[in-house]
Amino acid sequence: MPTAVIYARFSPGREQTEQSIEGQMRVCEEYAKSHGITVIDTYVDKRISGRREDRPEFQRMIADSAAKRWDTVLVYRTDRFGRSKYDIAVYKHKLAHHGIKVIPAAEATVEGPEGIILEALMEGLAEYYSAELSQKVTRGMKESAHKGKATGGTRVLGYRTAADKSYVIDPDEAQTVRRIFDLYINRTPLKVICDQLNAIGLKNTFGNPFRFGNINNLIANRKYTGTYRFSDILQEGAMPQIISKETFEVAQREMRRRQEGRKPKAPKTEYLLTGKLFCGHCKSSMVGISGTGRNGMHYYYQCPEKRRGACEKHHVRRDDVEQAVVEETVRHVLQPDVLPQVAAKVFAAQTEGDNAEEIKHYRKLLSDNKKAQDNIMKAIEAGMFSPALQERMTELEREAEALRGEIAFHESQKFELTEEQVRFLLEDFAEQHDGESTEDYYKRIIKCFVSQVYLYDDKMLIYYNVRNSEGLSSSSLQEVERFVDSDSCPTSRQTCLFKAI
Repeated sequence: MPTAVIYARFSPGREQTEQSIEGQMRVCEEYAKSHGITVIDTYVDKRISGRREDRPEFQRMIADSAAKRWDTVLVYRTDRFGRSKYDIAVYKHKLAHHGIKVIPAAEATVEGPEGIILEALMEGLAEYYSAELSQKVTRGMKESAHKGKATGGTRVLGYRTAADKSYVIDPDEAQTVRRIFDLYINRTPLKVICDQLNAIGLKNTFGNPFRFGNINNLIANRKYTGTYRFSDILQEGAMPQIISKETFEVAQREMRRRQEGRKPKAPKTEYLLTGKLFCGHCKSSMVGISGTGRNGMHYYYQCPEKRRGACEKHHVRRDDVEQAVVEETVRHVLQPDVLPQVAAKVFAAQTEGDNAEEIKHYRKLLSDNKKAQDNIMKAIEAGMFSPALQERMTELEREAEALRGEIAFHESQKFELTEEQVRFLLEDFAEQHDGESTEDYYKRIIKCFVSQVYLYDDKMLIYYNVRNSEGLSSSSLQEVERFVDSDSCPTSRQTCLFKAI
């Protein structure tokens, strides 16, 4: 039987309560029950934004996934899992590496290629909503900032917030802050600073032992000089001072000295076709490799069987193959004569994952409930009245009210994107956004549209996340390969762009 865990979260704010968690849990548990899934654990983050990666329970869930004790993560909606499209993609990929999928119980979940496109669109909407909400929240926070008031977020060590949201000094913590600045200015290593503080039982703002990051953030915080800063708002003397400006500047010079002595971190290298790119000769999944040449680092995709001497596939430059896949996708998928077909299929795919079965289930229960109530009424009319029958009738009435509420809830959860809206969102992929990096644009295209790429030494076959569209079918590779040397491949796009390296 499939096993799952539930991840639930609610954001900061007065309107967010424990009832939000209870509602999410209920929907996820009902989904699990109706689909034969056993829930073995739950992870709950309270009053934490979905944009934060450091959600404690979320990160615990990601870490626990390595044990592979469960194969599904149930969430109420996509935005409970995360707000950023990039973060959602990254963490879903981490879970997928362990064979775990994420299912939003209250949204349309679609198996098949069109569902991947639909999921990407829904993640984009979640990110848009988060950005819009962030703008509204920021406006309110700026009003507080102009008054020198606390705007929420992590508490600053050394300060407490009064009833009117103004900052007041916490004497004990302020002494800890001054001690940290003194140790830091005297070039005490971060490890020694943390060890000394932890040895006498001092805690950071989360009530935990001190770590390197706590010290660096504290040293860089200009609020300790009495300077209030929020976004583009800067007010000198707007809050009580703990550290003199002279001491603070000395600490900043020491921080720059330490930073200059560090070895810069190598930029993270991504291979966007990981899990999607396959060797055309032996069908193995190709892997990313790198090497150093006279002109710096070089990045490639390589067939793992090539290393073992079991395949003759030549490796290819990462940038070349990724660029080619994206260009072919734009040329053959993101076109005015093709997008309407894709939009129609994605729109139709919404109904494959709707909650019709849940509604049918609750209506059946409501029908059974009505029959039970009718039987009791007949018994009472026949003179068989008793306190037990009255108690049972009251119980059935409460159950019927709850069932009607469940039916109304599920009927309100239907996905509401129109075919025109789907097409508009798809057209957004046709061009790179202003300020968007080429890598991020390629990542959007590949994640949403590309299913599999089979790479030969002189050609590649691309499978897209659309079924049964002319020129875009996902028929078997064997069928496609019968046409690879012809001028009209009816089941996939092919291109001759690669030469042996």
